Amino acid sequence: MTGASGRRRTTRRRNGVAAGLVAGLVAGLGAGPVAGGSGPAAAPPASDRPTVVDLSTLERGPDTTIAYRRHRTVQHGPVRVRIPGRQPDLLGVVEGGYLVTGASGGRTTLRVLGADGSRRTLGTYGLASRDFVLGDEGRVVLMRLRGRGASTRLTLLSTVDGSVVARLRSQQTLQPLDVTTDAVVLSTEPPGRPGQVLVWTPSSGELRRVVRGPAGLADLRRDVLVRTPRRDGEQCLEMSTVSDPRQVAWSRCAGDVPRALSPSGAHLLTGDEWGRGHDFRLIGEAGEQLARYRVRGGSGTGLVHLEDEHTVLLGVEADGVGAVVRCSGTHCELATDLTSRPPR
Repeated sequence: MTGASGRRRTTRRRNGVAAGLVAGLVAGLGAGPVAGGSGPAAAPPASDRPTVVDLSTLERGPDTTIAYRRHRTVQHGPVRVRIPGRQPDLLGVVEGGYLVTGASGGRTTLRVLGADGSRRTLGTYGLASRDFVLGDEGRVVLMRLRGRGASTRLTLLSTVDGSVVARLRSQQTLQPLDVTTDAVVLSTEPPGRPGQVLVWTPSSGELRRVVRGPAGLADLRRDVLVRTPRRDGEQCLEMSTVSDPRQVAWSRCAGDVPRALSPSGAHLLTGDEWGRGHDFRLIGEAGEQLARYRVRGGSGTGLVHLEDEHTVLLGVEADGVGAVVRCSGTHCELATDLTSRPPR
C-alpha cells in the first residue's frame, strides 16, 4: 500500500482481514485528492505525525527500572557500579550482578560486577576485535570474533563461570539475532549474494538454513523472525516466525529497520534506516503504525527497550545532555535525570 510520500507500503497477509480495517487504512494513507474532487490530499493519520521528543521540555516521570550505562558506570535504580578498564560496555543483567566488558592493554575482559562491589572475571581475550551478545535470560553469552576474510568464530559461554558451552567456525560473516542455550539464530548477507537465516544447535554442532534472505531480529521463545528484504532498492520488513518463516503476517516498506520487540513479540519498534537514531516507529501486530517519535536537536544513544506492548524507552542525547525517555501514545516524559553522560 503506497502512502502520500510514495515510499511507505504495508501489506497484511492474514486471512479474514475485515473490510472496515482495510478501508480505514486506505483512507488514512490517502495518496492524493479524493476521487472525483480537486481538493487537497487527506491529512496523514495521527499515528504518522511524529511526537517530538525535546529533552528541554519534557517533565520528569517515574524512574526506569532497567539497567543502563552512563560512561563507565552501571546504573540500576539506586545501584551504581563502576566498570573497570577502557571502552566499557554493559551487556545486561545476569545472576549475581551485571555482565560487562572492559579493555586493558589491548585485551578485553568479561566480568560480572555485583551490586555489592564484588567482581567475578569470566575470561580475558586477545587483541582481535570481538563483540558479545547476552542471551537466554542471562544464562549464556555469545562471543563473536571476525576472522580473515568473511570468516566468523562463535563461542558460547556460561555466565556462571565463563566455561565454553560450544564453538562454531564458519567461512561466512554471521550476525547473531537471538541466543539461547539450545539454539542460536544467525543472519548472513554476503556482498553480492543472497543472504540467509541460519540456526545453530550448540549441543550437536548442526548449522541449518531456515530461509533465504536476511533478517534483523529474532526471538526463539516467542517464535518471532523479522526479515529485512530490499525491494526496488528500498528497505522492507516482514514479520514472520522462525518455525515457518515463509508465512508472513505482514510486510512493510518504509525505509526503517527493526530495533526491538515488545514483551509478547507482537509489536515492533523500528528506527530510521541510515542509523541517524532520531526517528522511531512502533508497529502493531497487523503492521499498522501505532506511534512515531522524533528526537529534536539530537539523536538516540542506542538504548531501546519496550516496557510493555505500548511503552517505549529510548536513550536520547541533545545539546550536551542525555536521559532515558519514556513514551506511550503521544506522551513522552523523562525516566531519568538529565546529565552530561548520555545513557547507553
